[in-house]
Amino acid sequence: MMKYSPFQDEPSSDNNNNGQNSESQPQSNAPKHPISVFFHLFFKIVAVAIFILSSFVNIGFVLTFIIVTLSSAFDFWVTKNVTGRKLVGLRWWNQIKEDGTNNWVFESVQDKSQVNPAESLMFWVPVLAFTAAWFVFSIISLFGLSFLWLVVEIVCFLLAGANLLGYIKCAKDARKKVKGMAQSYIVGTIVNQAINRV
Repeated sequence: MMKYSPFQDEPSSDNNNNGQNSESQPQSNAPKHPISVFFHLFFKIVAVAIFILSSFVNIGFVLTFIIVTLSSAFDFWVTKNVTGRKLVGLRWWNQIKEDGTNNWVFESVQDKSQVNPAESLMFWVPVLAFTAAWFVFSIISLFGLSFLWLVVEIVCFLLAGANLLGYIKCAKDARKKVKGMAQSYIVGTIVNQAINRV
């Protein structure tokens, strides 16, 4: 069996000898991509931790702004281009056509059984939680009239929110494709049976 690669752009190696993968079968919920899981969480945690730490330790606004914004930008890139593809089998991007209109492009792995449920959970919970956290921080700064910090929080919220929106749209598109394939299969089977009876 081929190693999980939703878009066939990475080398796949299957070093199992004659089906000797008894060690990997009991650990079906163990992460297949621990490095991806680590970086999926790392940049999110660094951004929020530095942001919160700056309230207690005088790091300075400029240094905090740089570290938090860069961490959020790295998180955006890693989530969009690496961990979404590896952990949930989804990829999205937005193309701007020559006439100025936006075109959302979605890709998803064909066989959802290749997506590890534990990794899927480790993907979706932080994406939702950290987007919500930046939103809450923004509301607190807005009501606290802390407009400098509001800029940092809005930048981080927009980066996290763009990924959340992109992946929600991508997941809906993937479900629609699966439903369409199932309907096509059922209709095709019924038509073939009707033709065979005639």
